[in-house]
Amino acid sequence: MGMRIALLLAGLLLLDQVAFADDAVDPRFVAFIKSDAHRAAVLKVAAAQAQGLPAPCAAARYRPAGDVDLYRPPQFDGGGRIIHGLWREQVLAEGCGTMELLNIFSLATASGEPELLGGLPGTTRADLVIQKQALPLAAKGLPPEAAQCRDVHVVDTVLAPDAPADRHMPWHETWTVLACDKAYPVPLNFTPSSDGATIALDTPPPHS
Repeated sequence: MGMRIALLLAGLLLLDQVAFADDAVDPRFVAFIKSDAHRAAVLKVAAAQAQGLPAPCAAARYRPAGDVDLYRPPQFDGGGRIIHGLWREQVLAEGCGTMELLNIFSLATASGEPELLGGLPGTTRADLVIQKQALPLAAKGLPPEAAQCRDVHVVDTVLAPDAPADRHMPWHETWTVLACDKAYPVPLNFTPSSDGATIALDTPPPHS
């Protein structure tokens, strides 16, 4: 599935010039993000994520793209290891006539080695917890002819162009859900809360 224009614009920002959504960033964290070992790990997880999507491209090429989004600020121990923090990096996959923007989350651990996890593709603002909360609701937004499909995947997410810069404010996204090999746009509203977000369909599901 082709990637939307917003994703193409995001792909123009290479990680060689690391950009962060937050202004104040520890230079040790920047060095870690730019290290060859971390970059290789991110690209490896991105490739695995892409190959898990419907109709994967075996010949896809992967490169860093977009900002580094900090969900929890990184903290270091006395030895300079990152032991707390959550951040997202983006990878552009190109090949087979398509482009996909992949999201890789790094969760710092007490060992100093972050755990890397693939999230949903696209420009979603949601972290992994909110994504998991929204998945059942996205499925409920399918029309009657797709509601009984067993093979259901979110193949793209698009953050609304007018989304506020303040991440504590409500925002809107459209998720593309592939069900029985047909794509359906599902509009979702997100309202941040103390434990994640309250999520609602933008309109009542067609089969309600």
